[in-house]
Amino acid sequence: MTNHNDEVGDDDIGCIEAINGLYAYLDGEIDDRKSIEAIESHLSHCKHCFSRIELERALSERLKKSGLGKPPERLKNRLRDLMDKFDDEE
Repeated sequence: MTNHNDEVGDDDIGCIEAINGLYAYLDGEIDDRKSIEAIESHLSHCKHCFSRIELERALSERLKKSGLGKPPERLKNRLRDLMDKFDDEE
């Protein structure tokens, strides 16, 4: 797994596209096998995005266990904004 700023191959989707597809990927809403493979390939070498998706996955699982079901979109947006602030600090 590489660091966030390391160079990768030309076929890599990059962090922005990976993060943009994050929730759809986690929720199983992506049907296109190529898109799934592109996200998974990116996550396999990008420590930054992998950490972010693992945080989202853990939060989602915790919410499911609490009986609340899917988190409201407002909560997702607030969390995304918070995580973006951490990204800016790097």
